[in-house]
Amino acid sequence: MSYKRMNWMRIMTLLIGGSALVACGESSTAEPRLRELVFCENPDVSAPSCAVSGYSMADDSALRTKLEGCASAGCHGTGGTAVTTWNIDLSGSSVQAALIPLTSVIGLSGDYLVDEFDPDCSYMLTKVTDRPAGGSRMPLTPPHWSSDEIDCFRAYLHEMSN
Repeated sequence: MSYKRMNWMRIMTLLIGGSALVACGESSTAEPRLRELVFCENPDVSAPSCAVSGYSMADDSALRTKLEGCASAGCHGTGGTAVTTWNIDLSGSSVQAALIPLTSVIGLSGDYLVDEFDPDCSYMLTKVTDRPAGGSRMPLTPPHWSSDEIDCFRAYLHEMSN
C-alpha cells in the first residue's frame, strides 16, 4: 500500500497562501518557477535498514565512493557540466557534511535534494531509483545503483534526519 505525504514547505504554502502552487527551481538561488503542487508518494515501509557496509555515519566510505562518481563524472562536482546548478562537495570529513547544504536546494521535481523532514522524498534518493522524479535515472549510464545501495542510501538519509 502506498500513501502520499506533503513536505512541510508545501503544507505551509497551503496554510499561509491557500495556493495550490509552489515556487521551485533547480537551486535555491535560481529564479523560481511555478508548478502544480505535487505530493511525494512513498511506499508504506518500516524503518529502512542497510545490509551493505560503508553506508553509515560511522563508516560512509562506500556511500562516498558512489557520490564521488556523481561529482567526478563532470556532472555534480565543482565546475560540473550538468544541467543542474548544484554540486556535491566531498572535500569535507564526511558525506553528511556534503549533504547538509543540499537540504535547502530544490530539485527539478520540486522536492528538496535532501529532505531532512521526509528523507524518502529526497530528490537525490528518487533519482537513483528506477522511477526517478523529474527527468532521467542517475547515473545516466550504467551501472545504476543496486536495490541494496538504494536502501542503504535511504537508511543513511533517515539516520541523518534523526
